[in-house]
Formats: sequence, structure tokens, C-alpha cells
Amino acid sequence: SLDTRGICATQLRPLCCYPFAPIMEMRSLMSIVLLALCQLLDAELHTRYPDRTWNASPQPERQLSAARLPPLKDVRAPEAPEDEGPDAEDESAAVPKPPPVVVQAPLPARDALPKAEHVGGTNPIVIKGNFLYDSVTGKRFFSKGVAYNPRNIKFETHMKGSCTPGEPKLRQLDYAEDPTQASMKPLWMEALYSIANMGANTIRLYNIDPNISHTNFMAEAAKLGLYVVVPLTRHDWGYLPAGMPSPSCYTADVEGYGNVGTNVLTSAKLIVKEFSKYDNTLMFTVANEMTVADSKGWAAFPCVKALTRDIHRYQADCRASMRRVPLLYTAADTGSSTVVEYLTCELENEDDAVDAYGLNVYSYCDEQYLDGQGKDNFRNSPYWTIHTQFKHFSKPLIFSEFGCNTGTFLTSCPYVGGRTWPDVKTFFEDHQLGEILSGAIAFEFSMEPNEYGLALTPGFTSDAANKDSTYLLDSYFALKREFEAHNVSERWDGAEIAGCSWLPSKAHKMSYKHRQSKCPLSKEVKKLFKDKRIKTKPNWAKLPPTPSGTSWGELASCAEYEVSAELLHEASCHKNASISRISSSNSSSNGSNSSGSSSS
Repeated sequence: SLDTRGICATQLRPLCCYPFAPIMEMRSLMSIVLLALCQLLDAELHTRYPDRTWNASPQPERQLSAARLPPLKDVRAPEAPEDEGPDAEDESAAVPKPPPVVVQAPLPARDALPKAEHVGGTNPIVIKGNFLYDSVTGKRFFSKGVAYNPRNIKFETHMKGSCTPGEPKLRQLDYAEDPTQASMKPLWMEALYSIANMGANTIRLYNIDPNISHTNFMAEAAKLGLYVVVPLTRHDWGYLPAGMPSPSCYTADVEGYGNVGTNVLTSAKLIVKEFSKYDNTLMFTVANEMTVADSKGWAAFPCVKALTRDIHRYQADCRASMRRVPLLYTAADTGSSTVVEYLTCELENEDDAVDAYGLNVYSYCDEQYLDGQGKDNFRNSPYWTIHTQFKHFSKPLIFSEFGCNTGTFLTSCPYVGGRTWPDVKTFFEDHQLGEILSGAIAFEFSMEPNEYGLALTPGFTSDAANKDSTYLLDSYFALKREFEAHNVSERWDGAEIAGCSWLPSKAHKMSYKHRQSKCPLSKEVKKLFKDKRIKTKPNWAKLPPTPSGTSWGELASCAEYEVSAELLHEASCHKNASISRISSSNSSSNGSNSSGSSSS
């Protein structure tokens, strides 16, 4: 019921509406607008339902023909009869019905996976131009990956399908818990084995606890030839608050938590210190999807650059005994080239620019994108926009998540069919993404409430095939076929790892010239803030300062292992890793870390 000071009155009911009462006053623009809306709605109702009678006052409700219109739920509060009190029984109340009995169809039988091959280790990966390279063989490396963040859940009633929940063997993990912990070894060993057997070489993690050792997990992954993308920010402690605009997202003191900058940098440096010693650490994710959880995240990007700067300085200070693992930012595929340019440009200096950029992409939702001749045409696909935006990009581009599960690929438990991954071939084709993309990580291995999983963790359903072991789904085998069928071109092999000026174009001609990112102009940032309706004044021109109190305890000294001469020389190619930094790193390895010092 709408009643605005006698201007307009009506009762709105499911599928029917009565003409609005005459306008009593015409004293404001609002009354004119309301009158126009009333007339438009009245005309639309007469057009759609010409055989209905529309009276000027409410009439007793009539029984609608079920053949004419489907029944709709009446969301109005029930009205008590005028002659009955509030305690009178409602004879029309529905009698509760017992829930339907769900009988799960048996899961299709699966052949046992072949025995996993132990490849004997993984060489560190380095960046040359917009490609990734094996630092020992000089061969181009393409990251074929799977996201791994199992919570060890069981089928839930709000999920799609007709499965019945099982009883997971291991306890359910909270979202912020580290799934690589020792107590979860039975789960992650099966996962590593399965991922390696599908032709993948990378897994992406989302939650890491720097207070526990990851030696066992990383060693088992390395034996299977698996690299790991490791997050530097965490969910509960050591996070970048997207809801705070810069500089607060790196300087604020939060009651009961402490200083956000000190905590996130301390946590990130602990993770860097441990994981840099593993040759199969592929990259560190410095932040993920800052604009998704909170629209204020657009104003928090200076904090991402500040954390990037401070981690790069930590790596430079400890470079004699700590490998310079590349830093990656992973973004929702919003199509904002302004953000890409900002995070990969040198604002203060090279330290604040991320080394690689990731897109979480879920737009390829059809088997084919046909042109006028009925042929599948890459230019008609959603990836053509990405091709156009990044063909001149000078740093590695990673699909840090990919794999649409809607439209053609929609499925429900027991998840027969599902995703067929027709986009994988475009990652390797010339004139598509072959010279642009350096990796693609499918989302995700385990079935979670969002139902993107390639596998059911033990006890997800009540089926005997899933009771005590991981059950691999059709989507897993479809991705396995695609990963095994497509490989990166060898034309750009032969990288000179220690050569600071070496680029892939020296191995083979490239179709596009690659330009270094330029920081956006102030007018471009203002336009972005206006388009995104950010109330905060544009704040990208200045970065927050390095927080204090992050060089004590375990972080008072650098890691103690030896970096190869080739990797040490490669790290020195970065402009701000000067001779003074080399001296600093040598002294810091003996216990006098100068982390947080200003760049030379």
C-alpha cells in the first residue's frame, strides 16, 4: 500500500492492481512524477490483462484460473478476520509436510588412477619479459594449475542435486585454516596425486598459517612436479582491509587487533621467509580481489602497492640467502585497465610494482562462440577483450582462476557432465592467447558450497565410492584431457637466465611489442572513482609509509640457505637491488636485517 499525503493511494496484490485514486494535490514535481508512474502502470495492466475488471476500490479477491497465470507467493502479512480476536485459530494454516525422501543415484564407477610419477624435483621459475622460464633449462614454463582450498564439507541441502550427505573422515576446516597442515595429510596427499595425474603442474593456495612448517607438503608437491602459488595475506590475522581507504588500510590501529600494516607485513614476511627456500614456490599472491568484498577496495589499492614495495625491499635486503620469488596480484575480471596499469607501474620506484598480474575469469560459458558463418570464432568470445587489453602487456598474465560453471556447464550432484573446458585450447593458440598468457589455474579441486569442484572429498556424499576416498568427477577428466592435449610452444625456449636484457623476442619474433606500464593520470583515476561511485577522494598518488615493528624475533635475521649464483645475478637485474643492497643482504644474513629501509 502506497499513501503519500493523499497524493496517490493504491493496494498492490499479486497479479492484480486497482487504479490509483485521483490526485488530490499538484504542489510538487514529485506529485507529477507519481501521477505519470501511476498512469503508466495502469495502462500496462489494461494492456496485459484486457479481460480483467479494474475497479477504483478494493474488491473481494477472486480465484484466478491456474491455466491463465502461474500462482505466485503472497508476501503480505495475513489479515485476521474483523470479528475474531488475535488468539483465534487459523483454520487455513498449512499442515507441515514431512521432507521428501532423497535416494541418491549411485556414483559412476571410476578406474584407478595410474601410479604417480615422481619427477625428482622442480627448478625455480623466473620471469623474462611477459613469459615464465625454468631457471635451469631455460625453457618456457606455462602454469597449468588447480586451486586448492578444501574445507572438508559434506553435501548440504541448499546445494543443487539429489545427493545425500555422507560423513567426512576428517574434521571440517574453518575458512581461515591452513589445509596443508599435518592433520590434513591424508586429504592433501590424495589431492596432490590427483592433480599431478591430470597433467597439471601448479596448485594455488588461499590460506597459510606462518606458524606451522610446510616442509612436508612442499616436498611431496615437488616430487610430483607441482609448483605452488602462496598467499601473503590471510583471512583472520595479517590481512589488508579492503573496507578502509588508503592510507588507513596500512596504518590504522584496530581495537583488539593492533596495527593493520604491522600485522600484515609481519605475517607476509614470515611466509616469504619460509616459502622462498622451496624451489617449487612459483609466486606469492600479494592480495586478491580487493574490490569484490567491499566497493571501498578501489580506494585501497595504494595499500597493495605499499605491501608490494615492502616485500620487495625485504627480498632485496635478504637476497644473498633468500630467492626473489615473484609477487602476483589477482583481480576479479572487471576489465579495468586503469587498475592493471596502476599496480604494475613504478610509482615511487620499481619496488611497488607487482611482477605479474592475475585475472579470476569466469566469462567463457559456452562451448562455442559462432560467427556469421556458423563457425567458432575466438573474436566473438569473451577472451577477445582480454586479448585486446593485454596484447602489449610487458609482464606475465595469469588466469589465477578460471572455469565457468553456469549456462552450458551447469550441473548438480552427483555432477554428471558439467564443465568441458573448451577455452583451454585458446591459451596456447597463436593469435589467441598463446603469446599473452603464462598460466591458467582452474577453480577448484574440491567441491564446496559454490559447486565449482572437480572432486568430492571423502564423505561428501553417502555413496560407498566416496566414503573413504576422493571421488573424481567428469569435470576433472575433461580438464585432464585438455591439459594433456595442449602445451606451450617451444619457439621461445632458450632463455638467458643471468642476462638482464634478455627478452623472449630474442628467441623468436613476437606478434606484438610489449610496453612498460605507465601510472594512470590523475584525471583517469578521478574518472574511475566517479564511475565506481567511490565517495573517497582519489588517493592513488601517494603510498602509505612502511609500518614499524616488523623486524624482531624470527624476522630479526634473514633466511639461512644459499641462493644459486644464477638466481642471485638474476635478482640483481632489478633496478633497486643496488650494490648497497648486496652489502646489506650479506650483513643481514648474519643477523642485522635492514628490512624496511628506504630504497636506494
